[in-house]
Amino acid sequence: MAKSLAAKLFLIILSICCGRSLAADATAPLYEQKIKAGLVYNLIKYTEWPKPTLTPPNQNKNNYNPTTLKICLFGGDPFEGYLTPLQGRTAQQAVISIIKVTSIPETETCNAIIIHNSEREQLQNLFAFLQGKNILTISDIEKFAELGGMIGLGRQDEKVTLEINKNAVDNAKLIIDARMLKLAKLITKEDAK
Repeated sequence: MAKSLAAKLFLIILSICCGRSLAADATAPLYEQKIKAGLVYNLIKYTEWPKPTLTPPNQNKNNYNPTTLKICLFGGDPFEGYLTPLQGRTAQQAVISIIKVTSIPETETCNAIIIHNSEREQLQNLFAFLQGKNILTISDIEKFAELGGMIGLGRQDEKVTLEINKNAVDNAKLIIDARMLKLAKLITKEDAK
């Protein structure tokens, strides 16, 4: 199992650090979106949410269901359908459920939110709403992690990049495995705006 995990992480590192030239390939945006969707899956697999309290699930503030890991797409799917295969897969011993949400209040029941570029203007309102909630935020909005999001996916020098705002992750009481942290540029309080 350790060899399998090491092999998967090696492939991720290879994809991030040594990716083929995206500019020269007509399918570059699709290839980039496929890599980003794969990173989302690995981030979900290697993120630990707090265990639910002893209150019944319907009274739990975040409605965390230990058998379902709810990924919400806020404003659409930024990864061109490459997240669809995650539906029904497992991570954290839970079945992944992907749903679309169109308003900030709908995000309260999510475990992770993937934010489309079209929702950039709502980021600060969304972050204020999510304050104190155990919800992972992910986006490929430019400088997302610096703006207060947790996981920023981008592209630099024709390679997919990963930025993690460790302060935002810690404030949500989430734990991202050190192996994923090593793949990312960590955004500090000084970097965040």
